[in-house]
Amino acid sequence: MRKALRFKIKQPSAHYRDPKVFQNDYISTLNLPTRTSILGMITYLCDKRLSSDLDGKSSINIGVIGTYRNKSVEFSRGEKMDFWDNYRKLKGSKEREKFLKYGEYYDFYKNYKAENSILNYEVLREVELSIFFSCDDEEEYLLVKRSLENPGKYMNLGRKEDFVVPYTKGDFVEEVELLETFSASTRDAVKNRLKLKNSYIKVDLKEHEKYEEILNSGTLIALPRKYKDIKDIKENRTIEFCHYIYIGEEGIYPKNLKVNVYDNGESKEVFTWL
Repeated sequence: MRKALRFKIKQPSAHYRDPKVFQNDYISTLNLPTRTSILGMITYLCDKRLSSDLDGKSSINIGVIGTYRNKSVEFSRGEKMDFWDNYRKLKGSKEREKFLKYGEYYDFYKNYKAENSILNYEVLREVELSIFFSCDDEEEYLLVKRSLENPGKYMNLGRKEDFVVPYTKGDFVEEVELLETFSASTRDAVKNRLKLKNSYIKVDLKEHEKYEEILNSGTLIALPRKYKDIKDIKENRTIEFCHYIYIGEEGIYPKNLKVNVYDNGESKEVFTWL
């Protein structure tokens, strides 16, 4: 058995952006937040970078299961990117001086004939998430536990406006025991009710034969797992991506796969570490 923290949360709306997507007119959302997004929320609450995630060999484990009611499309208006690029280049130049007395931004906008940019993006509605956190460092584990029991900061996951509230009022986190188990066959998984659904499964494409059933059961996607140089400033960090399969509501009974099981006697949640 493994000790872990489970926080059951909900969000009225959420947009989990795929960092590999750079379209200017339409941005889709992931079905679930990534490991880096979840860990970012946790470290923000703790008000410090967890040392367990600094050495490049993180001893932090995170898992997520989640559903949403539906997807909708929202839009926002702004200036196209070259407007801001030109504006930044102008700052500090002699040409900029002529704008200051009339209103810097307004006159720059008029003279450079900025074009509007309409951005459409997908948004998940009525999101419910079960997030699991485990850490080998007992001191940092307790820090995360205390930070979630009495959060002193506004919690969001996704965009800044995608706020988080506890699924049960006033109760953000609980300490649980997880059973780590392995099923050699689909029959064993069915027998033990080890159904994976609404979650990500990390896969190694070099061992595609091992993951053949899983690869044929969901959507393959490359997601950020950690930063290789987390100590560096944000602009210089390099993201390490891994391959995952998103398994939806239909779910699968996996074979040859180690899974974690949370069972409170009334319901069972099955997932793998991201």
